[in-house]
Amino acid sequence: MLEKILIADTIITFFLKNLFPHTFFFDLFFSFFSLKGNAIFIWILVIIIALIFEERKNPGISKKDKNFIIVFTLSFLVCAVIVEYPLKNLFRRQRPLQNSFNKLQLISTNCPTNFSFPSGHAATAFAASTVLTFFDKKRRFFYFLVATLISFSRIYLGCHYFLDVLAGGLIGTVIGKLTTNIFQPKMS
Repeated sequence: MLEKILIADTIITFFLKNLFPHTFFFDLFFSFFSLKGNAIFIWILVIIIALIFEERKNPGISKKDKNFIIVFTLSFLVCAVIVEYPLKNLFRRQRPLQNSFNKLQLISTNCPTNFSFPSGHAATAFAASTVLTFFDKKRRFFYFLVATLISFSRIYLGCHYFLDVLAGGLIGTVIGKLTTNIFQPKMS
């Protein structure tokens, strides 16, 4: 059964990886969203853009706004640590680049050399978008679009399989929700 799931995962990954043509433009576009392990910089940029728009409409900072940075940082760090250390080392799945069953014709050699499952980029991206949505519901589509682009970039660049990204996204969403639920009573 596991073998069939992994074969289906490879087929889905191959399909998604080739959904967009591998041109200079798309390579650059998805490399930007991937940022070679530094996706936090994209979220800092997203937060700055959101704050600029919000500050124009509502000058001043509320207590909830001040707590945002604590919740966001905690969620991002907890997610990164849980995925990177116990989970990746527990599952020890090789990345598509390192897998001998590789039919993905990878374009990227800039993938990390650690294990693949679950995707840390997807996990932190969905944790970030979940926390941002908690504080700013009106831009939730934008936040989840960025998370989806970050996650998809990992497949496009050949660094992850589809199930790596799916599991990472689910883990990140759960950690984001748990973090906001834990701090919600203190933020009122």
